[in-house]
Amino acid sequence: MQQDFDDLYQCHAAELYRYLRRLTGARMTAQDILQEAFFKLHLQLSAARALTNARAWLFQVATNLAHNRRRDEMRASQREERYEFSPKVVDFHQQLEQQQLLQRALQNLTPQMRQVLLLAAEGFTHREIAEITGIAAGYVAVLIGRGRAAFKHSYQQNDRSSDEKHG
Repeated sequence: MQQDFDDLYQCHAAELYRYLRRLTGARMTAQDILQEAFFKLHLQLSAARALTNARAWLFQVATNLAHNRRRDEMRASQREERYEFSPKVVDFHQQLEQQQLLQRALQNLTPQMRQVLLLAAEGFTHREIAEITGIAAGYVAVLIGRGRAAFKHSYQQNDRSSDEKHG
């Protein structure tokens, strides 16, 4: 049995390695799979299982091992991406300041503009906003446009004055 294994190794190892090297694109991976394929061959021979075509059997086993390894690597990569922990440093002072800037910009709007902008931000359509507020549907779009412009202007003014205080 040992002689059969040694003969099969001498006869097929080099060509199987070349095949695996091209299949996997990595020298170490090809060597690992080659070793595992011949280990499986050794188990087959030890169990006195007959192989009618050892070369085809080795290539089949090696191909399956390569596919399994690639699949396992892809799954591991996907798991890592899905569960990757990337600690975020949260600057609570900056977050609080940002919230205050947004709140001041909203407070500078007329109550009607503030209401339609907040409802639009919640995903309501112009028609739904008109029903909720009692404002004519055609005027809702006008208020949203004006409100966005006024909000942007107010936010930028507050942001500049905040930068001047800190700068």
